[in-house]
Amino acid sequence: MTQALNLANFANNLNTAGATSNSGLQNSSVTVTAGTGMSGGGAIALGSSVTLTNAGVTSIAAGTGISLSGSTGGVTITNTKIAAGLGMNGETWHDVSGSRTYNMTYTNSHSYPIMVIIAPYQASGVAWYAYYYINGVNILVYNGGNYNNGVGFTFIVPPSETYEISITGGAPSIASWFELY
Repeated sequence: MTQALNLANFANNLNTAGATSNSGLQNSSVTVTAGTGMSGGGAIALGSSVTLTNAGVTSIAAGTGISLSGSTGGVTITNTKIAAGLGMNGETWHDVSGSRTYNMTYTNSHSYPIMVIIAPYQASGVAWYAYYYINGVNILVYNGGNYNNGVGFTFIVPPSETYEISITGGAPSIASWFELY
């Protein structure tokens, strides 16, 4: 019976547009309660608005590659996964020609990729081959043929991986060997 009476009261308060005024409703306000870490809220008259404010981060945790300045209040989140590499954060080219040799394995000891550019040069007309390896995987074979040339090769070495240029046949010199780190 109560339900029928409430519906009858509601129907009696409808205007010609089929809407009812706030006074025709059972409640003239709603209560908004701010949850944990929020402020604001309270009794809000129908048709009004309310603003809720973050009163402070209640907790935050960092995942892989993320660092935090704190766990509550004003927190700065930093993505540490984007590291220096390939000229983005002050890396420079290093001429390592005098400290590198063929048939020797080197390791990228940086936490980011490095770029290597090498130009072997064979002065005599002796056939030779250059094999470029990263972590023991042959990524390139170059047939130096019987040419008197100096051809440059570029490759990227991921962090903590090894690289080597192995030479067979002739004995080309290192015209240049540069690394970006």
